[in-house]
Amino acid sequence: MYNQQLIDNLNKAIESHFPLIAKVEEGMNTARKGVSRLVMLDRYSLKDTAKLTLTIGDLVVLTVKEDPKWPVRGMGYVKEILDHKAVIEVEEEYRGAIENPQEAESGLVTRDFNSFEKVLEIYYEQIAKRNARGLSEVEAPNVRADIQKAYEQELASSRFVPAGRVLYGAGSGAQVTFFNCYVMPFVPDSRGGIAEHRKHVMEIMSRGGGVGTNGSALRPKNAPAKGVNGRSSGSVSWLDDIAKLTHLVEQGGSRRGKNVCVPLR
Repeated sequence: MYNQQLIDNLNKAIESHFPLIAKVEEGMNTARKGVSRLVMLDRYSLKDTAKLTLTIGDLVVLTVKEDPKWPVRGMGYVKEILDHKAVIEVEEEYRGAIENPQEAESGLVTRDFNSFEKVLEIYYEQIAKRNARGLSEVEAPNVRADIQKAYEQELASSRFVPAGRVLYGAGSGAQVTFFNCYVMPFVPDSRGGIAEHRKHVMEIMSRGGGVGTNGSALRPKNAPAKGVNGRSSGSVSWLDDIAKLTHLVEQGGSRRGKNVCVPLR
């Protein structure tokens, strides 16, 4: 699927700048197809987000359609590097989302550096190696190498597939969560309590976790707020405010947070 020049350039970049990432080796061939490939590269593979090693021919994931609510992601190859921009040849299956008619016809789009990322892990086996090393770091030194090898075999063969947050985080050195989902305690029925809960939700989302919020303790709409001689806007309005954090917090540049808010009565 990938040409040797791309692999050689990628290995040079990894060797010089990204010591935590496994280089492409002979026998690595799990590249996935279709949506599975996009999800793997966009959500779980590590990237050169700073474009330190960006060069012609690199594989990138990019925002093909820059819609504020429903952006469309895709993949392509760098054809030309400009001043903080690059010309990218979008893979054919993602060209239908290109809005500019001329770009759609040619498949070549010009994107700001902030709209795409260079993929460093193009094969699933690279992710498996990183995960195995990261997960085995807690083991005793005398058994660590054997456990790392066993982890790698199970992961690379897909006999065991960790949660997405583990695939992304283990061995990456990033301060992210290994848990996909969190269930938060009920939201305290006060302005200070809501603000504190909101802060925790934002922190969890920024590190890649999804959040479940129990709003059953919040007073209903128009209930008295005695301290200010007013009335409450209601639990639904406050939970809607918390839910809107989902649209504000990026998780690794590619996915939004997951937030389930339930006002139980």
